Formats: sequence, C-alpha cells, structure tokens
Amino acid sequence: MLDHKRRSPLAVLFTFSLIIVLLSACMHSEQKEIVEKAEIASLTYFKETYGIDVEFTGHRFIPSDLPHTVSLTGHVKGNKSQEIFAMVDYDTYEVKTGSVPDDIQPLNSMYED
Repeated sequence: MLDHKRRSPLAVLFTFSLIIVLLSACMHSEQKEIVEKAEIASLTYFKETYGIDVEFTGHRFIPSDLPHTVSLTGHVKGNKSQEIFAMVDYDTYEVKTGSVPDDIQPLNSMYED
C-alpha cells in the first residue's frame, strides 16, 4: 500500500497528465474546425476561379512567420494526377494563394484577349 508521501506526487502526476490530455483534445478540436472552414472557403475559391471541384487530402498549419495560415493540398475531383494547393488565412478564411496545374486556366481568362 502506498503511503501519503507517494500518493501526493502520483496524484499530481495524474492530474497534470489529465490536464495535458484535455488541452490537447481541445486544441485538436479547434484545429479541426479551422481546417473544415478553410476547406469550405477553398472549395468556393476553386469553383469560382477555375470552375473545378476539388478534394482535399492533407493540411498543414504554417509556422509563425506566416501567422494564422493553413495550407491545404489535394487534387481535382476525379483526377488524382491534377494536384491543387491553397493557403488560407484562418482569421478571415480568405484564400491567399491557390495553385492548379498549368492546363487549368482561370474562368476570367477566357474573356481576355
């Protein structure tokens, strides 16, 4: 049986571990919500700018030199070889950069010349 001196550090360790797990779960939930909103903004961007539907396959939160930015990667729906990329400011959910294969032109370029 554990004496009083051993229970106290064990209780502190258990409590500390529980707090870390709970904070981690909250942060994960917040990041998941950010990614979902960034994906919605990017789906709209690619549809309105290029007339394409896309599927996202990955994301990454950008280091602090580009604050509040998440990058999304994926491909044109139905064609995994046509990769796309977007960088989204998750304060405003504005797509700052969008990249598509060279053979996909912006919709407004059809009217230029």
